[in-house]
Amino acid sequence: MKRILLVLLIVVFTLFSCKTHRFSDTHWIAVKSSPIPLETGNNVYDGLTIHFKNNKAILSNVYETYSIEFPINVDKNKIFLNDTLLGTTVTEYKDSIFIDIKESARVKFVKLDKQHAIEEKEQLWKHKDWILSNNNYVRNLYLKDTVFADWSDLRICLQKDVTNNRMVNRFDKWEILSINDNQLFVKTFRQFEDEFYRIKSYDGDSIIQLESLRYPEVVVTMTKRPYIDSAEKQNIISKIQNTHWKMSSIIKLDSISESFKGWKNKITKFKSLIDKKVSFKFSEDSSYQIYESDTIVSKGTWKLSPTGKEIILNKGISPSDYISLIQMHSDSITIGHLENFRALDEYSGLNIQEMYYVVTLTKQ
Repeated sequence: MKRILLVLLIVVFTLFSCKTHRFSDTHWIAVKSSPIPLETGNNVYDGLTIHFKNNKAILSNVYETYSIEFPINVDKNKIFLNDTLLGTTVTEYKDSIFIDIKESARVKFVKLDKQHAIEEKEQLWKHKDWILSNNNYVRNLYLKDTVFADWSDLRICLQKDVTNNRMVNRFDKWEILSINDNQLFVKTFRQFEDEFYRIKSYDGDSIIQLESLRYPEVVVTMTKRPYIDSAEKQNIISKIQNTHWKMSSIIKLDSISESFKGWKNKITKFKSLIDKKVSFKFSEDSSYQIYESDTIVSKGTWKLSPTGKEIILNKGISPSDYISLIQMHSDSITIGHLENFRALDEYSGLNIQEMYYVVTLTKQ
């Protein structure tokens, strides 16, 4: 009887082991792809997530909504999907693995295990203005609910380089997601660099300690930008509105890029900025006009940001929709703004100049 029981146990164990492997019931995210060869620049695997579930692998991506399920087999350091080699594990650590995928890239995957599970605080992310800081830089984040594109559920993120005090000239994407109770904050920078963060802890309701999954040695913190109260907000609005503000001095001009594009209607000449012929009017009815001499080159709606630090134009989903309020006095304001101008040399191949400018405006 004992021998029969032993045989049955061996059979059950054999059947079970055919369906399980050392990665069974684990969750992983690809955080850094090193292309093979290096010069190909292949990072298409960044953001890929894998849930190994017994004899299956569920593949998804933090940037998209799809998920695909495949039969899987792990044979020593070989991982097969549908009997096709997915990759070869090169190095394995307790919380990460490096896999060579189809001889095209070496990919670092980080394990998302229950050890790093933390409470999800959905209400916290209703606040949309944050400061992201680490060892190397400080950025203001403007997290929008507007979707990044029709094919993606991710939302638009605008950013400001606090060190240089100017908006980043690209809009990016961001999202909060939970994988195996790991709370992740993911975003891009200039649409080229992926940033993957895992929430480590909450300090009250205004500070979040993050772990960079790509660069774990970097200390990362997110801090709420405080909102002003209604009285202070109204005081700032009353100083800005119903006044025609004209340029009195140029403090800084930073050329961001030049390109060849068809001119938009009434795009401002760079010479008009140099000659201080650009002016602004913010009306009480929430409308605004930007003038080049006496000609309106831009118009729409405006509002004061919740922090009181920016004027937001129109829907506030483009970097050029933000005008930074750097200084305010009774009869003057200093602003910073990112905008496109017609270049000085209209006959050169590069006729659009993207410029971040800081100027002082005075009441007229």
